[in-house]
Amino acid sequence: MRIAILGGTFDPIHNGHLAAARSVASAFCIDEVHFVPAYSAPHKQSRESTSAFHRFAMVALGVSPFEAFRASAIEVDALEKRYTVDTLDTMRSTYPDAQFVFIMGTDMYQDFETWKDYRRLFTLAHLAIVHRPGFEFRSDLAPHRVVQDGEMVALPEKPAVFYLPFVEQPVSSTSLRDACRKGEPFSANAQQWIPPAVWNHIERNKLYS
Repeated sequence: MRIAILGGTFDPIHNGHLAAARSVASAFCIDEVHFVPAYSAPHKQSRESTSAFHRFAMVALGVSPFEAFRASAIEVDALEKRYTVDTLDTMRSTYPDAQFVFIMGTDMYQDFETWKDYRRLFTLAHLAIVHRPGFEFRSDLAPHRVVQDGEMVALPEKPAVFYLPFVEQPVSSTSLRDACRKGEPFSANAQQWIPPAVWNHIERNKLYS
């Protein structure tokens, strides 16, 4: 089994997240994509995020139309800050026969050396780096392979780093929250990037008003 993992605050989850997951799933013949909302993101401490309950609910609603997508509560259930290396260790214990592909953006990869035990991360899962506008891919961190659009990747036995420059997330959760707080017509533009069920949850609970 091949399992891809996409972590983040997902405040809120948006179509950019889903598109990136679909592209990675196609390129690596992924069986399941696990979306892992953080209880408290170690690398995003500059603001107070929406409650873990609402963020997990939005992820569950956002991935529900996709058969291979799963909402994972592995970090939310910890009820404390949890690091990626710990999550991957737990996932490998839970699925001992699986191959793992950890999805991250070029923005996060730029600061990868600040992550807890980042060198171990290179040994725990394949890394699939997707492009985030304004953040160049760092080619100096580890040997890597550039994946072309439409290519089907045969995963090597040992974890490796793959860069997918054709996969872009042109929108951010931060910009969507800001647009929602500004109200019309900005919120209408934000709505087109957010799955309908997630948008209904945001509206019903007035999360970003």
